Amino acid sequence: MDDNLNETPEREPAEQTAGRFVGLFVFLVGIAILVLTFALTYQLFQNPDAIISTREISGHKFVNWTDWTPVILKVALRFLYLIAMGYIGSLIAARGAQFFFSARREVRRVSAGD
Repeated sequence: MDDNLNETPEREPAEQTAGRFVGLFVFLVGIAILVLTFALTYQLFQNPDAIISTREISGHKFVNWTDWTPVILKVALRFLYLIAMGYIGSLIAARGAQFFFSARREVRRVSAGD
């Protein structure tokens, strides 16, 4: 007879399960930030007035670069915010995935005494 039929499968240690849940949570937070970034970008490109309103531009006569500076800075700053949010969101998602997949390895290493 086969003795393996009567054995119960080993359960994951609590540390491994907790590490996997933390990794999954961090991954989902990163994905949420990425989704928010893409939603904001979509809104900005659907409505150009969201970037810089036509009210701010309509009454001015732009003769030299000093007149354009506030407008250019506002647009550049908003795009930099979007780039930063996307980059940070992708870093958070990558770190969450790394936590998720390394939880099993670290618990095994600690239990082995390495």
